[in-house]
Amino acid sequence: MKKSLFLIAALLAAVNVLFAQDCKNYYYLLNNAEVEMSMFDAKGTTVAKNVYKVLSVNKEGGSTVSDFTVTTKDAKGASLSSGKGKFKCTGGEIMIDMKMSLPNMPQLKDMKMESDGSAFLNYPATLKEGQTLPNGSFEMSGNANGMDISLQYQVTDRKVAGKEKITTAGGSWECYKITYKMNLGLKMMSMNMPVEMNATEWFAPGFGVVKTATFKDGNPVGHMEITSFKK
Repeated sequence: MKKSLFLIAALLAAVNVLFAQDCKNYYYLLNNAEVEMSMFDAKGTTVAKNVYKVLSVNKEGGSTVSDFTVTTKDAKGASLSSGKGKFKCTGGEIMIDMKMSLPNMPQLKDMKMESDGSAFLNYPATLKEGQTLPNGSFEMSGNANGMDISLQYQVTDRKVAGKEKITTAGGSWECYKITYKMNLGLKMMSMNMPVEMNATEWFAPGFGVVKTATFKDGNPVGHMEITSFKK
């Protein structure tokens, strides 16, 4: 009996070490890491860049948590906006701040946003083709050019569609291809502007999301991809 308990304890310890190693490999859980995600329009022209900087990495209970800043710049490098977010990693899943997956929309370009906290998209530690992933939702409010704006953002119907190798200016990765639906409710003064789009992202296990593409009525709207990674 004692031997069996010892073996179980040893196995659990080994699993915990493995999960801890997995957490350490994700780019958003590397202290002082800097990730540049460039945004391209439907024609492939660079329109803006998000620069993510990891400020700190800490333990919170059984999770590894990081705080990061994100600075949005235009194609010429001028700063447009900035914000903060979180990442989490546990033994069973990765949790990515939903602000990371917001699409590039002209209405949001000059908007300074605020939210009550972080909402996450969850990724199980083990992904497989055909798997359904949890939905996510998020709300924020802000102001652009003197106009009050609120945004409701939902991500639904997330499915693992397969595997693909993705190569960008930032590197090459073997990725899981994840498809989903995006619903955005944008309110500007008395105007309501609902937007529905489909999206595909490429998630590299042990590293993170490396590319996201959005589509409207089957036509490409634009995409984001890693163009620089420093640690």
